[in-house]
Amino acid sequence: MVKEEDVGIVGGVKVGLPILMTMGAFLSIALYNVIEISFLIFSVFKQWRGLYFWSCVIANCGIVPHAIGFILKFFQVTRLNLLSSAIVGVGWVCMVIGQSVVLYSRLHLVVQDRNTTRWVLYMIVINGVVLGLPLITLALGTNSTQSARFLPGFMIYDKVQIVVISIQEAVISIMYIYGTVRLLGTGGDSSRRSLKKLFTHLIFVNVMVLVFDITLLAVQFSGHYEIQTTYKTAVYSIKLKLEFSVLNRLVRFVKHNDVMSNRTTIGSNALSLRACTGSKKARLSSNPRSPGDFVKIDEISSKGVNSTGTKVTTSQVCIDESETIGIELDTYKVDPNRV
Repeated sequence: MVKEEDVGIVGGVKVGLPILMTMGAFLSIALYNVIEISFLIFSVFKQWRGLYFWSCVIANCGIVPHAIGFILKFFQVTRLNLLSSAIVGVGWVCMVIGQSVVLYSRLHLVVQDRNTTRWVLYMIVINGVVLGLPLITLALGTNSTQSARFLPGFMIYDKVQIVVISIQEAVISIMYIYGTVRLLGTGGDSSRRSLKKLFTHLIFVNVMVLVFDITLLAVQFSGHYEIQTTYKTAVYSIKLKLEFSVLNRLVRFVKHNDVMSNRTTIGSNALSLRACTGSKKARLSSNPRSPGDFVKIDEISSKGVNSTGTKVTTSQVCIDESETIGIELDTYKVDPNRV
């Protein structure tokens, strides 16, 4: 049976060179992905605002203290284990909870029920508080002079938090998969087939999130704390890159003019997606220049009542200044006299 002092739960690690090299590889992958994702975030988004943008920034930045904290602790760069544990705690909140917020921020694209998405947000906030505060407290206590008093609780709670977080991300991912499958119910023209490819990519990303969470659970219960913590850092950086793969696929979908116009708007072409969304209405619009052009994205939301008395909520992704992807959600009839 491994000792807590050997695998880094208390103090540094005492393992062989192959394990050290594995740990170093995972941490290197995570830090490299942070650099790459940072360039993507600040080059793809035109306006640096919105829940999706800031959740990506926070989740990405959280990877750095999570990795640096374990480097300081495992390799005993500093003997201040409380300091390194506190750095890891800050990284855990930003990286783990931030990743769930990233998933939540795009959920409205496939789940139009506001009550459902609101309960998902409640779940994320409650789990962040209930899991984060005790875990960080136990981790600090475990690396203090009173280590023996806190260690048993930390050993149990560390397993509890990773199971609960994995279930939380699995629930959100399954909601993505279920909502996307519903949108794929109809088929037909080439533009709709292109849209289906985009939704299929979205399903693939969320399946991969589930697979990574399963591997994290397997490593956690194998008893190799030093591997599990460094592997988690790499996994969360990879999952964040997968989120951007969906976003980039959306950009390519618009830039390559996969949609054909059947409705005209000022300065743009538009495609009605009523057949894919049932009674809901959706609109994709583009004004492509050339396939090689780089584009920037911004998210905008607006509400209003159209000329027929239909109240709509519109979410838009703006590409440069004249290109727009818009999705009209929550469409329902209202009495014009009461608006």
